[in-house]
Amino acid sequence: MAPVSSTTRPDPETRCTCAIPGQSEARQIFSAPPGLHGHFLLWSPDRAFIYFVQGSPPDHLDIWRIRPTGGTSERLTHHDSVVTHPVFMNARTLLYLATDANGAGPWIYGLDVEDRTTRRISSGVDSYTSLAASADGRRIVATMASPKGTLWRVPWNGRKAEMSAAHRIALTTGNGSLPRLGPDYLLYVSSKGASDSLWKLQGGTATELWSAPETRIIGAPAVRRDGRRIAFSVDQRGQTTLYVVSPDGTDARVVTSALKLRGAPAWTPDGVAITVASVVDDLPRLFKVPLDGRSPTPFVAEHSVDPVWSPDGDIVAFSGADVGTMFPVRAVRADASAYRTASLRLTRGARHLSFMPDGRSLVMLQGEIGHKNLWVVDLDTGFERQVSDFAPDFDVKDFDVSPDGREIVLQQVQEHSDIVLIELPRP
Repeated sequence: MAPVSSTTRPDPETRCTCAIPGQSEARQIFSAPPGLHGHFLLWSPDRAFIYFVQGSPPDHLDIWRIRPTGGTSERLTHHDSVVTHPVFMNARTLLYLATDANGAGPWIYGLDVEDRTTRRISSGVDSYTSLAASADGRRIVATMASPKGTLWRVPWNGRKAEMSAAHRIALTTGNGSLPRLGPDYLLYVSSKGASDSLWKLQGGTATELWSAPETRIIGAPAVRRDGRRIAFSVDQRGQTTLYVVSPDGTDARVVTSALKLRGAPAWTPDGVAITVASVVDDLPRLFKVPLDGRSPTPFVAEHSVDPVWSPDGDIVAFSGADVGTMFPVRAVRADASAYRTASLRLTRGARHLSFMPDGRSLVMLQGEIGHKNLWVVDLDTGFERQVSDFAPDFDVKDFDVSPDGREIVLQQVQEHSDIVLIELPRP
């Protein structure tokens, strides 16, 4: 199965060269701004343009084009999401894959390159991960994905997580993702069609805590230290909102809808505010959002997302900007002053961090895109040790560690796909 997104070498920018007929040497015709990447280059049928996907991977991309003689590139779509696999059906119609505003998909979209209009071509809830077209533009072949998420509990002694002792968690919802451990319950997200819902599993009984039509939960939910409140972010038709709800599903209320939220929220140690990333000037930055109705206040000015507080409340760790397929781990003190850490990196698809009870070691996923293991890394020295040995076909997408460090909960994703042929009607 082809990947959802493609990456280049981890260079800070992408350059494009072109060899003009009759010339023996290639010449540079385009250089992307620092931090942006270009992928999926494609000639137009008349060879008048080179089309490509450009943006900040993995999920802030769009279709652009440039003339082979060089000059200024031209943006054609405005998804600001995962965009891949452009193919021409004919001289005027470009097909490609893109997720929608709340992250659902990828779906098949069509772009009219003359009037710049876009529309979704595929219908239903099926998502696709690769796309190609026949030379005459009459047929499309695509990879249709059907991933399944399962949750697992693993006892942990702090040294090695033995998968032989792991057991799968039975879910009446059929699928589960983004697990988080409360004092005596497990939170998770279940997806159906274009909507997500928040669930609690306690004593073998699953209870739906929150749901809304056509709404996606952004990142994972966060449990307050006393377990009595849960924070989560949602995206509903492009509007992002931060909510809190009680563990029994009552007293759900909006904390703020004034921020363009990214990633998962985190409770401050005193439980009176929530730390979350919001996009400002095209960059996600951390804010503190008080529960008493006061306005959110800036907390970390650099590129920052998915914060996690140490148990003693002294340190906030977070992931930084994507460089190729890696994300740096940064940290600040509770007063937002810099905290010097060892040089730590996360790999694509593994932004989540969890503190060990000692408050100076982080649990993280490391490894290849399709297979990662859990590692414990000392925040100050960088000393790391592997604490799991998952089977090659056990693909872990997310995890959480209990406050006492004695249990791990895992989200496993099993990727299934089919190759489908789509015959297009003749005009």
